[in-house]
Order: sequence, then structure tokens, then C-alpha cells
Amino acid sequence: MTKYTTVFTSLLRHFSRSEFQSAISGHKADFRTRTFKSWDLFKSLLYAQISGCFSVREIETSMKVNSSRLYHAGLMQVKRSTFCDALEKRPSDMFMSVFHQVVNKAQSIAGIKKKKFTNPLRIIDMTIISLCLKKFDWAKFRTTKGAVKLHLTLDGDNLIPFNACLTDGTVHEKNRICRLADESGVIYSMDRGYIDYKSLYTIDLHDSIFVTRMKRNCAYKRIYSNPHEEEGPVLSDVLIELTGPMTKKYYPKLLRKIKYKAPDTGKVYEFLTNDMERQAQEIADIYKERWEVELFFKWIKQHLRIKSFYGTSQNAVNSQILIALILSVLLWISKTLEGITVSTFELLRMMKTTLLTKRSLTELCTNISVPPPVDDSLQLVLDGFEC
Repeated sequence: MTKYTTVFTSLLRHFSRSEFQSAISGHKADFRTRTFKSWDLFKSLLYAQISGCFSVREIETSMKVNSSRLYHAGLMQVKRSTFCDALEKRPSDMFMSVFHQVVNKAQSIAGIKKKKFTNPLRIIDMTIISLCLKKFDWAKFRTTKGAVKLHLTLDGDNLIPFNACLTDGTVHEKNRICRLADESGVIYSMDRGYIDYKSLYTIDLHDSIFVTRMKRNCAYKRIYSNPHEEEGPVLSDVLIELTGPMTKKYYPKLLRKIKYKAPDTGKVYEFLTNDMERQAQEIADIYKERWEVELFFKWIKQHLRIKSFYGTSQNAVNSQILIALILSVLLWISKTLEGITVSTFELLRMMKTTLLTKRSLTELCTNISVPPPVDDSLQLVLDGFEC
């Protein structure tokens, strides 16, 4: 039982151990486990992500030098062999369940927030995380290169992860869209790599909207041309019918093709959507929001540990990536509920150096002392040099 609140326990204030246990029930992850439970592994991985540890040896050393403060943060000192054994044997599916648990909590908090469009926006994309094929022999991608693919659905209104799927590098994006786009009444913005006409038709049957780019080899015929401004960025707005032998079978309904010229870059895009009501400019704005998921991928790769891994098995790699996604959602929950105005990057940077100190996240962000201005007249004069 902790005696006071630390920065680390303040992060977990909105996600308790009981919620964690309910999320992993059924996985039997703690079967015949005596001391280092799944909850301890979860907190140790969060500690490693926030403190920026590059290796298991660094995690062990960091906890060892801070052993007197670990108890108040709800942590326990762990040996390198124990940590590696737990990371290899505890199923990563339990962290996927925890991820969905914190996402549901975040969505309940975000329910009152204003939406960018009339329907909730979901952005689907994928990023490749390169791996050494000699060490990660299961991560097939190229002949001499290994990789794991993170397929992600981002909440476009709140810019937090909504759904995720992890595969090796050989799995194509279109084979995972059915797992990422299963909601009703939402808008999906995705790149053309995720185009699978059977899955797109399923999205339409769920009364959801999709906006994507058209494939270059798509066979179709024009049915009707919608009116549009001649001198505007919209070059054409037509209803089409797919004519390919398989595409027509998989998507029998009409689609809308919009040819759009970006005013700032002059680049021409061809959008494909099942939305027949919205203005063409709004369709272009929906696709433009897809850039937010690229920024999210860039952020987690730069500031979280998903490029150097603590284990070489697929289970260990997936667990570490899922912990990074869970941490990003926990940071968003804390910022929203506690009214923290600093950026997520600044919050993470402050937490890194004060993780085990006696204060809350709110105190950490409000009690920031501003250094006094430097007086040039008090500058020291080095021997042999003049100011």
C-alpha cells in the first residue's frame, strides 16, 4: 500500500488494478505465478517506456538505484532473468485486452467532445517497424529484412488510438481492414492500400462512410455527373459503377468518384467514397485528416520505445508495442480529466525525470518555476578572455 502519491501512481489513478484484472480475465496469465504477476509486468513495462530504457539491463539498473522509492510508486525491483521470462511467457493478447479497456474508458470521457464532422471520424493506416531478420526470424518481410506492421485505427476527433492489429511484414493491409472497420455510423478515412471492395461493401452495409483514394487500375463506367464549380478545386464529381468481374460482384452499388486539385500543392487526387450527400470539398477535408495518423506514428516512434525491443520473440515485441499504445491513451486520459494544458511531449519529458517523486501529474505541470532572466553583468570572465 503506497503512503503518498507519486507521478507514476498518478498516471494509473484512472486505471486501477481491478480494471486490469477484469481486462485480462480468461487469459490465465498468472497461472502458477508466485511473485512477479502480470500487473507487476505491466507497470514495469510502463516504467521502462516512460523512463526511456533501451534494454532490460538498463531497466534492472534503473530500478536498483531507485529501490528505496519503488514501493511508494507501486513498483517492485525485478531481476533481468525474471523480467525476460515473464515477457516471453505472458501472452500479448492480455495487453490487447488492456488496450481495449483503456480505449473504452477514453471514449466514455470523449463522448461529450465536439466532433470534426457530423459522424465520428476514424483514420486507418499502417506503419512498418523494421527489425533485424537474424534476431527476429519470425518477422518475415523482405529477403534480407524483417519487420512488424502496426495497423491502427485512430480516433480522428481526439487523436488517440481506437483499434490496433499487429502482423508480420508479409501481411497486406487489405487483409486487416475487416478487423479495423467494424463500427456503424462512423466515417473511415484510409489510404488506397486498404481497398478491399468486399470489406468496403461491409462498411456500407453498416451505414458507415468511407473515403479513400482510387486505384489506378480500377475499371468502371460513369453513370452521372454531379454539378460543381468550374473554377474551384473540384475538377469532377461523378457517380460510377464498377465493371471488373470481381469488383462488381463484391461491390454491386454505385460509388462516387471526386477528382480534386489541392490549392496549396497543385497535386491532383481521385477520391472514392460511398457518401452521396456531402459536398465534394468536405470529402476532400475528410481525407486530408488522414495526415493525423502519420503524425501519430512519427510521435510514438520518436518518443516511445518501439524501435529497440526488450525481447526477440513475437510475443515480446507485440507486448512492448501495445504498452506504448496503452501509455499514449493513459496520457490522454490524464490530460483530459486533470485539465493539463502542456503538450504530451512536454508531459512525457517531465515525467521521465520525476517519475518516482512525491507529487501528482497536476502538481508537476502547475508548479513549474520559471528561471530568472540572466544578467549579463554577472557573467564570469575566463582567464585570458574579456567579455
